[in-house]
Amino acid sequence: MAHLPFTRPSDFMRERDFGRKIEASFDFVRAHFRPLGASLLYIVLPLFLLQGIASGLLQARLGGFLVSWRASMIRGKANSAESLQQFSDMMSSPEYWVAVVGSLFSFTLLTLTVYGYLVLRLEKTDPTEPVTVREVWALVRSRFWGALASFFGLALVMIVAVLGMATVLGLLSYLLQGNPALVFFVIFALYIGMAYIMVVLSLFFIVQLRERTGFFATIARCFSLVWGKWWSTFGLIVVMLLLLVMLIVVVYGLTSLISSPFAATPTQSPTALARVLSVVAACLNSVAMLALYPLLFLALAFQYFNLVERKEGHGLYALVDSIGGQPESAATPQSFRPEDEGEY
Repeated sequence: MAHLPFTRPSDFMRERDFGRKIEASFDFVRAHFRPLGASLLYIVLPLFLLQGIASGLLQARLGGFLVSWRASMIRGKANSAESLQQFSDMMSSPEYWVAVVGSLFSFTLLTLTVYGYLVLRLEKTDPTEPVTVREVWALVRSRFWGALASFFGLALVMIVAVLGMATVLGLLSYLLQGNPALVFFVIFALYIGMAYIMVVLSLFFIVQLRERTGFFATIARCFSLVWGKWWSTFGLIVVMLLLLVMLIVVVYGLTSLISSPFAATPTQSPTALARVLSVVAACLNSVAMLALYPLLFLALAFQYFNLVERKEGHGLYALVDSIGGQPESAATPQSFRPEDEGEY
């Protein structure tokens, strides 16, 4: 079967069943591997490597802390105040904050780069015109702080929603103290509500970038699109996450072969070589994340296109408009017109 080039709106805006959405994610990567890969390489990879270095150093430092704490426990001289101080020092170290901030910034860059490239490709009027790294970078740079604020906004929305549901369900639990089964059901309902909101908001960034809507308008649009299709969206996320987890486990298993032989032992703190290899392993893990996460984002994007097409039919309208748009035939030169009998 021929693969779509994903250069026209009708290639994106179409109804797809469950398997076709996953297949489209891989087909898009295949069709745009070089330009999309170049955008990820130049825009996202440097920060991913920085975050990987910080994570590797933090992991080595954590190994040293655990060795010291274990040795103190064995000698029976464990000091909880001293251990707490060491742990506090580690949490306030530069490696920790670079790892945390780097993770947030790199995830934002990755989200904007993948969705930005996809939206730019969709909006190109010339199917043969490529999307350049410069164009993707311009979009990422203009939307970065807004996307970062949206991450915090979504976290706040989740907290408020969970607190609201917890308050209501807590009151119900108080009224139903004599019935443990109903209390369990109330707690279960809280988790169901959290899961529902998280699945709905998984389309937030593709909706925001594609439709250029504000924060609350994007949330409302997500709920409108997912209404009636929550289970298919949830199933798609679960399948893609299972696939990614299996690949990540393989990658982590391979990278652990680099750092584990030289890791700290219960009686020995990590050496300089162990720290270096820990950093190398963390950087390789970061590169693997950079290669795998776009598949999940693309699957969510094609779910968005599928839902829009089912509800609004944009792709069908674009396809109908293109019918009959054949290029005009070039005029035949006068000297070669067959009906011309010439002069006699």
